[in-house]
Amino acid sequence: MKTISDTSRFKLPLGTRVLGWSGLLPFLATLALAVLAPGARILASSMFIAYGAVILSFIGGTRWGSGLAMQAPGPRLVESVLPSLLGFGALLLVHTPAPALAVLAAGFAAWLVIDLRDRTWSPAYRHMRLGISITVLALHAAWIVVL
Repeated sequence: MKTISDTSRFKLPLGTRVLGWSGLLPFLATLALAVLAPGARILASSMFIAYGAVILSFIGGTRWGSGLAMQAPGPRLVESVLPSLLGFGALLLVHTPAPALAVLAAGFAAWLVIDLRDRTWSPAYRHMRLGISITVLALHAAWIVVL
């Protein structure tokens, strides 16, 4: 079975990088909405939390969809499912944004560490994940300031 690490010596394709980084746009747009239109802050925080839950689920799905969870059941299976459960938990807290943001930030931080330690992923992917995740975590921190 071919894995992502088979291409570890190559740079990620431009399309992959563009799509990966463009995933920040909804985070940025909702934060900008909250800052520029304070009357929309509740709506903007709900949108930010909902999008964060979706993206956290996506991160778990990358482990499942890549076959990593099936190659080594056990911890990897948990790593592929738990982000969705954390995202769902954050959605349940949407009316109390600070705890919801904390749950999401903890999830993003934990799965960043997990992905950076996993040598199955290519160095290029891990590098991109590091940059995107640091930005996502900074945006979560900015929301705490805005609230």
